[in-house]
Amino acid sequence: MAASDRSIVSSCGIRSKNCYRSPVTPKASQFSKFADVLETRIRRGDYAIRELPTEHELASEIGASRTTARWILQQLVTKGVVKRKPHGRLEINHRHERLRNRLQIAFLAPAFPSRNYALWHYALNQLASRHRAMIRAVEYVHWDDPIILETLNGFDGVFLFLSSDPVPALMMDRFRRASHLVILEENLSDRGLLSLQALPPFFIHRLCDHLYQLGHRRIDCLNTQPPGKLIQDRIDQWLLWCRAHQVPGRLIDEPVQSYVDPVPQAYKVIQRLLAAGDLNSTALLCITNDAASGAIRAIHERGLQTGKDISVCAVDGANAQRYSIPSRTVLVPPDPAPYLSACLDWMSKRTERWSGPLLIQPSDVTLYVGESTGPCPAVSPAASALPPKSNSSAP
Repeated sequence: MAASDRSIVSSCGIRSKNCYRSPVTPKASQFSKFADVLETRIRRGDYAIRELPTEHELASEIGASRTTARWILQQLVTKGVVKRKPHGRLEINHRHERLRNRLQIAFLAPAFPSRNYALWHYALNQLASRHRAMIRAVEYVHWDDPIILETLNGFDGVFLFLSSDPVPALMMDRFRRASHLVILEENLSDRGLLSLQALPPFFIHRLCDHLYQLGHRRIDCLNTQPPGKLIQDRIDQWLLWCRAHQVPGRLIDEPVQSYVDPVPQAYKVIQRLLAAGDLNSTALLCITNDAASGAIRAIHERGLQTGKDISVCAVDGANAQRYSIPSRTVLVPPDPAPYLSACLDWMSKRTERWSGPLLIQPSDVTLYVGESTGPCPAVSPAASALPPKSNSSAP
């Protein structure tokens, strides 16, 4: 028995002399628990996109001998959870009673922290047990990342958030050939892909209507998010509303690069415009909640009051609108659970094609009116702003 084996057994309170007698069948030892750990990993989809560990890999992971690793793997073979291929490698036995009819679902998103991603992931996890599904979060960095194809091939279904970078033609073709793929937030139904939008861009008109009813007759639009189809669709809807109602407005479009935080960029842009006396609109529609956060901070530092001197609203609030200071006027999507549940039901069929429209979206959203919007002031923000602070603490 290896020294590392003896140390692990000793830490579990098992007398080493028992293990010396039978190192291949440790009695009630820590090694027995490793078989349970591997089985749990299998049920959770940890090996959906990679091979099961070899004896050598497992021995290295747990700091034990290959003899012990072989015994652990054999426990899974005996249970029927895994089976051996002709060349000796192990593979998951998906017909086993603990794995049969259990969905392995991937939540595939860019490797960038996002509250929006977290909310969608949480909604899926809430539905997991009802659909006998395991939800596995997978991150990718770029469109050539091999993890994308491995995920499409290894899971029963995939919910995908698109990167802001354009999707290459070859990858788009691979998406169309995927059996159970759902695009979240973006609308790629015109490309033949099932798409789920909880907040359709045309509801931006409701924000514009709200500002107009408050007396605002000039509405600027701020975006600092990297360019993408969803961002452009939202900008197009703002532009359409302005033209239809003959309301002037300027597009302040200064996007950051992919994987760069858009909040500081929004802060710098609005700070610069206020300092130059170049922000004459009384209302600012922000394409994202991040843009609104940066803008409101810059407005505050110039001695202006959001909701009084200038109204600010955002397309999405990521469920934080009422807890901001000031509370933020945003569009609030309905609970996505019914739509996600329909997609999971479809994925559980495994072989069936999607039946119905390729674009799934709600018929209505809620306008949450916060303190960040108010009646149109008599004086423009540029005329009311204080000189820029020299010792600003913001980024």
